[in-house]
This record gives sequence, C-alpha cells and structure tokens, in this order.
Amino acid sequence: MRINSESPGSGKTMLAKRFPSILPDISFEEALEVTKIHSIAGLLSEEKPMILTRPFKSPHHTITTTSLIGGGRTPKPRGG
Repeated sequence: MRINSESPGSGKTMLAKRFPSILPDISFEEALEVTKIHSIAGLLSEEKPMILTRPFKSPHHTITTTSLIGGGRTPKPRGG
C-alpha cells in the first residue's frame, strides 16, 4: 500500500513536528551560524542572545513558496 504524500491524515504534520527532536543536539558552530542569521534578521532578544536549539517553524499548509522563504525587496525569514 502506497500513501500519497499529499493525503490528509498520512502523518506529514506529526512527522514535521517530531523531526527536530530526533536530530542530534545543535553544535556550537551551528548555534553560532543560526544566531548570526537571527541577528541579521533582527530576531534576537536581550533575554536570548544566542540560539541554542535547532530552529523550527510550523507554517500553515496554505503558505506560498514566497511566504515560506521570505519575499519582497529584502528577503528574510519571518519571526515567530
């Protein structure tokens, strides 16, 4: 039995939400790189000056490609 990857109820969202938990811990070099990206995008706060966990976004299923990667004149990821 083959499950279509677009079929409702096939577990896509569940897998996406759990995927970060099965990845290895973020290395210092990766944390530094993620922190740089968040800093440039203006997403760092004084309370959390360094990102120590793998970033994960949960976009709505109707999101467009442009919205997902960031669009406009100065492309950047959306906060949240």
